[in-house]
Amino acid sequence: MLADSKYKFANIDDAYAPVLVCRRYSDALEVLHISAGLCRMFKMSREELYDFFMLPINEQIHPDDLVRVLRMVQRVFHNPEELLQFSYRMFLPQKKDKFIWLMSTIYGRKLADGSVLQYISSMDITAEREEQEKQAAVFTHTNALLERILDTTQTALFWKDKERRFQGANKAFLDYYDFPSEQVILGKTDEEMGWHAEEEPFKSDEWRILHKGESTYRVRGKCMSHGEMRDIVASKRPLIENGEIVGLVGSFEDVTDEIRHQEQMEKLNEQLRQALEKAESANRAKSAFLSNVSHDMRTPLNGILGVAELALQCQEIDKVHEYLQKIMTAGSLLKDLINDTLELSRIGSAKKQLDYEVVEASHMLDRLIASIRSTAEQKGVNFHVNMDFAEVGLVRLDRLKLSKILLNFLSNAVKFTEAGGDVWLEGKVLESDDCHCKCRFMVKDTGRGISAHFIPKLFEPFEQEDALSAQGVMGTGLGLSIAKGLLDILGGTVVVESELGKGTTFTVELEIERASDEGQQKQLPDSEAVDLEGRQVLVCEDNELNREIVTTILEMNNLQVITAENGEQGVLQFLESPQYSIDVILMDIRMPVMDGLTAAAQIRQLDRKDAGLVPIIALSANAFQEDVEDSRKAGMNDHLTKPVEPELLLASMRQQIGAYDVQRKAVRGEQAETH
Repeated sequence: MLADSKYKFANIDDAYAPVLVCRRYSDALEVLHISAGLCRMFKMSREELYDFFMLPINEQIHPDDLVRVLRMVQRVFHNPEELLQFSYRMFLPQKKDKFIWLMSTIYGRKLADGSVLQYISSMDITAEREEQEKQAAVFTHTNALLERILDTTQTALFWKDKERRFQGANKAFLDYYDFPSEQVILGKTDEEMGWHAEEEPFKSDEWRILHKGESTYRVRGKCMSHGEMRDIVASKRPLIENGEIVGLVGSFEDVTDEIRHQEQMEKLNEQLRQALEKAESANRAKSAFLSNVSHDMRTPLNGILGVAELALQCQEIDKVHEYLQKIMTAGSLLKDLINDTLELSRIGSAKKQLDYEVVEASHMLDRLIASIRSTAEQKGVNFHVNMDFAEVGLVRLDRLKLSKILLNFLSNAVKFTEAGGDVWLEGKVLESDDCHCKCRFMVKDTGRGISAHFIPKLFEPFEQEDALSAQGVMGTGLGLSIAKGLLDILGGTVVVESELGKGTTFTVELEIERASDEGQQKQLPDSEAVDLEGRQVLVCEDNELNREIVTTILEMNNLQVITAENGEQGVLQFLESPQYSIDVILMDIRMPVMDGLTAAAQIRQLDRKDAGLVPIIALSANAFQEDVEDSRKAGMNDHLTKPVEPELLLASMRQQIGAYDVQRKAVRGEQAETH
């Protein structure tokens, strides 16, 4: 029952006000007064309400509001003079599964014994809350419907604040720019997004909308979408709230296809016309190329067969020797023509790759210089070299391609310069920084020169000046075309200056990458110091004639030869040989049963110490750069092409065996130390 209270509540309107007066201790609650208005609101007697208020608070308050109410009760206990108002749900005592929404106001004062006298007035706001929830549900439904409409429309829509910052956009807008969500654009301007090539026309367009209240329609501009600059038209209007412009809402359409359709049709017609011309030109060039190749190949081939027939019928040894020399000359020209034709076709089909190496700039053309110097001395031409690269240090370049370019120019210079004449190779740095240096190479001669009318045709395939052909100067007519193609791959330029009877100058300029010490390649030992006599060679070759040629060359140089007819036999021969007994392996690529690449890879994987060290040299008709790369990937040390050139073969063997000797010595030294 209610406690008799010595406190008087004269200001309480007992009939109408839903009021509860209580005295709260730190660990207990004493109900002092329950007003008639509170009984009427709950439709209960004072005694029934008293029993309800004495229940644990979790049986009175809705669980979703319990923590918040407890915090309020605690706050009021410690600050009783503070007026607090809050809403919450309270269960109906007679219906535990039902509740009403209350808005309660609490204030009080602290008593001398530390307890707090609290005055709690409440108002039933259940109807208002239910109406709010209905309106919220309607608003949520409307928003969801609006979002569905915005996301299903194909037109890109967006809205911004008064500072032109994005506040939202629909799915079509986000998809157009490939954005995962609108979080990417929120709070940003067009300029911050960086999708317009120029700020105009959209910046001034939006300024008029936001400051003058104008609307715009289909303003044309450009915008970046999916990595492509596209044409769009945008329409916008002000967003007004309470009579004030607070932002703008806009839409845009991609009209790239519409705007460019005619332009594309015109381009297509022009492209078709050009393609037709190119096809006709390509067919003419292909026919001319094949005709020239056929003619130029048949010429030396006819010489080889004709002279061979004469040699077979001749009984004089000196005359036979002369015939054989002519066969060698014609064969060499045929080989050069085949190589040059393949080289030119590779350049034309864009299959050339750069094969970089790190070398000292001052020595990057040493091999070329030595070769040309020998050729010039044989002809009696004075060869002068002035290479000013001492300060450059290490460079990273495709030395082989650069050498081929200059070799063509220098070979022609020596070929077309009479004995006693002069040929120069000059090189210098034009510009340099820490990463690159721009270099110039000049090839000059005092030879016959080139006529002015022929210079424009100089780099075309099979073109040879009539005057030179009439004088019996032989060549494939492809060398300068190859040089120009290789120079294009390296990103360089060439300028030709010539005067008949006074000589020719080729000026090459290209950029070369500088390199650090870490990129320097290891040099092979001096091949001249390696003795090949008595060395054991494993020759893997399926063609009997080729096998006989290679074996004869090796045996003529006092080497011991073991042969295998395919890669599988080669692997078995190596496996059965004593460790370190085979000094080098010559490996054909295309063989039955097992090819050379597979055989080389299997040898490298054998469980014996010399398997990873023994030199393997590819000896193949496969002459392309990717063939060389395939050989290296299979574990081979070098790649030589057929027909076999004895001097190149022996030089490669000396280099590889020399390196192998060093490795064998080091391994055996380590073994001796461990024992």
